[in-house]
Amino acid sequence: MLLVSFNSISQEIESGVIGKLMTRDFTVGVNLNTSGWGLVLNYSTQKTFKYKNTFGFLLTNIRHQKEYKLVGTSGTKGYYFGKINSLIAFRPTYGGNILLFKSSRENGIEIQYKWRIGPSFGLVKPIYLEIDKVQNGNFIHFPERYDPNIHYPGTIYSRASWFKGVGEANMQFGVFLKSGLDFNFSTLKTGISGGEIGVMLDYYPSNRIEIMYQEQDLSLYASFYIQFNLGKKF
Repeated sequence: MLLVSFNSISQEIESGVIGKLMTRDFTVGVNLNTSGWGLVLNYSTQKTFKYKNTFGFLLTNIRHQKEYKLVGTSGTKGYYFGKINSLIAFRPTYGGNILLFKSSRENGIEIQYKWRIGPSFGLVKPIYLEIDKVQNGNFIHFPERYDPNIHYPGTIYSRASWFKGVGEANMQFGVFLKSGLDFNFSTLKTGISGGEIGVMLDYYPSNRIEIMYQEQDLSLYASFYIQFNLGKKF
């Protein structure tokens, strides 16, 4: 029996796979959170078997919890009643990915803990609305900076272009923290396709930012988020 050979079929490693180690990855994503939504980019490099260094960028708007929308006299375009400023946060980030569970097969689930920290640059821009006016007996509408003391719902036609008032915007400087769990469901060894859940914090220590008229001005903004990611490992 020792001199007889047998042929059998087994799971073989594909040619060229041996020695192939993924040390970098790049992802893009859409971040949906309880204060708004935005876009995210991340680039990671492998430091140890279970840890990656990550550099990224996250851009989202930040809404006040008491915002609500009304429809102006146009009958189509809405505006946020009492919202006098908009806040857009630009956040370059540094952080890490810690591998919690590595899938044993290509169509398994990989789970990571992620953390991010960095500066938060808050662009505070005044809100402009299209206001109804009577000129030469005709109703027309002009863009004006929103002032709830003089602009009442019956006089507001619609929201103006978002870019109206950009020249009057100011920048607030703060810090940003993000923490969550990432789930990669990709069926490809080099692919990233999945989601992420967690919390985000923005803190602007120098000034309280006024978003809503006669509402509490805030310096700390916290939100829960869900994020959808697509990317590639190299």
